[in-house]
Amino acid sequence: MTVSRVRRFRINLESEEYAEALGFAVYTYLTGAIAKRDLYKGGATRYLGEYLEHVLRGKLAEIAFKKFLLLTFDFRGIIDMDLPSYIPGKYLPDVLAFEDGGEWRVARFWVDVKAVTEEQKWMLVRASSVRGGGRAKPRPYDAYVNVRVLLPRDHLGRLIKYAPLIKSKIGGEWERRMQDLKGVEAEILGFATYHDVANILQVHEFRLQPQQRRKLKSELNRLFGRGKWGFFKKGEWLTDPDSGIKTVELSSDNCAIVLSKLRTGRYWEELVEMFRKNQPAVTQRPPDLQRKLERRVKQLLEKLLEMEEPQSWWQRSLDKPLLTPSS
Repeated sequence: MTVSRVRRFRINLESEEYAEALGFAVYTYLTGAIAKRDLYKGGATRYLGEYLEHVLRGKLAEIAFKKFLLLTFDFRGIIDMDLPSYIPGKYLPDVLAFEDGGEWRVARFWVDVKAVTEEQKWMLVRASSVRGGGRAKPRPYDAYVNVRVLLPRDHLGRLIKYAPLIKSKIGGEWERRMQDLKGVEAEILGFATYHDVANILQVHEFRLQPQQRRKLKSELNRLFGRGKWGFFKKGEWLTDPDSGIKTVELSSDNCAIVLSKLRTGRYWEELVEMFRKNQPAVTQRPPDLQRKLERRVKQLLEKLLEMEEPQSWWQRSLDKPLLTPSS
């Protein structure tokens, strides 16, 4: 079946990939590499279990998308887990570099790979990511890829049986119930471009001429379907697009598209072409972010290419400062 006819792609993630993603998540927690605060909960510090679930699911989504690009388009990308050192930064692309004509290029076309759960029906992008004017820290990406990670709810529980104290106590029935995780499946659902999200925001917030508004709405309806995209204000309830039942109260303004209506099929080929052209779609991104990223990634790529085998995240030093190139 050709790519143009396929709406969703199922990617199998090996248990080794799950283990490394878990190691990356534990590493970043123990070293403080990623902030533990949960901005959706008023800045409260996340405990290890909640933190692991969030970071692990996100990393598995990135691995799945990287495998999808390689298997479907022979397009080889690099994510932060592949590098010999962690790259700090509050705003970085999830595909940091890609191979083109035998050479590695640092990404200027920035993609945000968003992990979603089985229950989620909408792609949500905070309006603050694309608003103009007085935004303090805009985070506009050139494209938003959504991946449903089919991770068992009890996946961390399956590791408990190996703790020495528990291993001496655990009964056979318990051990059989907590069988080793053989792998994880992920669905590559689709994507939306920066301009798609910006158009949703314009329809609802900008003072447009009626003809301009009708044109934008018509284009969004053509792409995603009438009633399958919208703008939700802070405090409004997100509704299930199939049943209309209220599901969750939003803590910020969001542009939204129903997951089953995202760009897919032939649009994937267009996304890969955007990667290869490597030109940003947004203008708000501070130039210094790109310069720092290119300097850091190029240095780490050189180290990576010299290594015979990447070091596991479970073996990296927790006591030494983060091994990052000089800024």
